[in-house]
Amino acid sequence: MPMKLYAHPDNYKTKKALVAAKYVGLEVDCPKNSGAAATGKIPVLETNQGCIFSSTAIARYISRISPPIGLYGQNILEGGMIDSWIEFCTHELEVPLCTWVLPVKGVFPEVPEATAHAKEDVKKALTVLNNHLLHNTFMVGHSMTLADISVCCALVDGMRLVLDENFRKPFTNLMRWFNLCLNQPEFKSVLGEVNLLGSAASAKNSAPKKEAAAKKEAAPKKEAAPKEEAAAKKEAAPKKEGKKDKKAEEKQEDAPKEPTPEELEKIKKDKLKKVIKEGGKRGVEIEGAADMGGLQFFCTSVDLPEGDLELLTKSVEAMNAKSDPTEEERKGGSGHIGKMVFSAGVDQLAIVAYVPEEKLKELSCEEWLKTVLSNFSGEVCSTTPSICTGTVKTNSDKGVFPLKIREPMILEANNFLRKKGLFPEDNGSDDDECVFGDDDFPS
Repeated sequence: MPMKLYAHPDNYKTKKALVAAKYVGLEVDCPKNSGAAATGKIPVLETNQGCIFSSTAIARYISRISPPIGLYGQNILEGGMIDSWIEFCTHELEVPLCTWVLPVKGVFPEVPEATAHAKEDVKKALTVLNNHLLHNTFMVGHSMTLADISVCCALVDGMRLVLDENFRKPFTNLMRWFNLCLNQPEFKSVLGEVNLLGSAASAKNSAPKKEAAAKKEAAPKKEAAPKEEAAAKKEAAPKKEGKKDKKAEEKQEDAPKEPTPEELEKIKKDKLKKVIKEGGKRGVEIEGAADMGGLQFFCTSVDLPEGDLELLTKSVEAMNAKSDPTEEERKGGSGHIGKMVFSAGVDQLAIVAYVPEEKLKELSCEEWLKTVLSNFSGEVCSTTPSICTGTVKTNSDKGVFPLKIREPMILEANNFLRKKGLFPEDNGSDDDECVFGDDDFPS
């Protein structure tokens, strides 16, 4: 039986709860005409055990219903970070943005001085978000959380109504993240298509039309000298053509040039260098986590390969490389630890499974990978006793998206290890509490 959410269905705060419900698979019904006159204080979520009020409390409750989905993080630290961004969103972003947006929606008259201050405060908040997202795909951790849902839903009305193209231009990281959120099926099913406001100039298109109309009205006054007009137009024509030619040449010069083979090779080498650096650093982190928790196997994800299977394989090789303790910045060192590593791109999720030679009697690398891929219609690309690779292709018709399935596949990989008795179980001791298999290490 679906829970009932008594709230204004078009309010962005209601959307937060509804998007979160989509992620955790909770059926929530938002009754029509569920206004404050009928229910008293809204929003209110009606559950079998009682009612929850306040939009933030409702969204937090829904997000915690299914811990494996991770909307409230994979551990206590991530949960605290999510709360931090929710508070930031409420006080630093929503307050000034509503001051700017609500007059445009006709909710209350505009106060120019307040709007001017609001614009500056919104710009400051977006700058903070943009800087944070420079090195982060998501607000917290490596998957979608309530922090992403809260900030994205709060921005939607602003993006539609007041944040024009020129205002958005400096915030490239923020816009990359915002579009990533909007393209997730859970967001789309609640928010629909979000049409971003065009440039500030486009709102003034009516002005040229008025000028044109004025010229047409004035045209009859010039009937007395048609020949002179015709001659003037003919003389002006070559100049216009000359201007057009110059503009065309300028456009050709400004158009981005195709990179040369040498440039492409350099880009490829630079990318590989970054991938290896990320892999080496992750190897040290895996080694440290394994030593603390007595792990033999580890499941994680990396960002820079972006779903490229060849690059992901290089990343795993960097993780497994022998570590030199004399180096100022240690790299690798986790070759003795079995691992399954994931990397999400636009077209596919790439997976590399690795089992050290001394652990092959305990675990078949190929069996481990095939089991994980089987639940997500993936395919095995290569197999050796110690290293196997595979991919899961994006399929929008079936709702298969790399970022969406990455965390469930990590959980599936860990569940396989549990069945084999190769994954530490929680015996209820708070002193030994560790979180393994998630990708909560800083890159």
